[in-house]
Amino acid sequence: MSTLENPAGELAPDFYLASTEGYNLDEPRKCWRISEARTEKRDDLLLVRVVPPVLYANHPYETVIVASRHVGDSVLRITQWPVDVHVAVLEPECAVEEGFIPYACLDEIAWAELYRTEPDARAAVAMCR
Repeated sequence: MSTLENPAGELAPDFYLASTEGYNLDEPRKCWRISEARTEKRDDLLLVRVVPPVLYANHPYETVIVASRHVGDSVLRITQWPVDVHVAVLEPECAVEEGFIPYACLDEIAWAELYRTEPDARAAVAMCR
């Protein structure tokens, strides 16, 4: 988690989530890392708390799972911004146990990007409108 705090005492976001491809993610979300995770198919997932929540199937999700979309990129150790990501939510009957998520429990809801700053996210989305 981020160790930087803003004047209100809240932790500064680790990054911002937005989508230039729609998916009702054109408004940037503040994101905080929760934990790393893996499935049977990948070992580079990241659980993220998002504010405001992501709406999917009329349900607000405050936690999403992100994974890089391109070989060579990583959401665990970001070296270049923005990062193209898959965004998924956990099926309601499933849980993360010791960092493991059964692949069948993930419901991919969007393609999006992670941005270092909110202005970067807003600028990218504005260019695609």
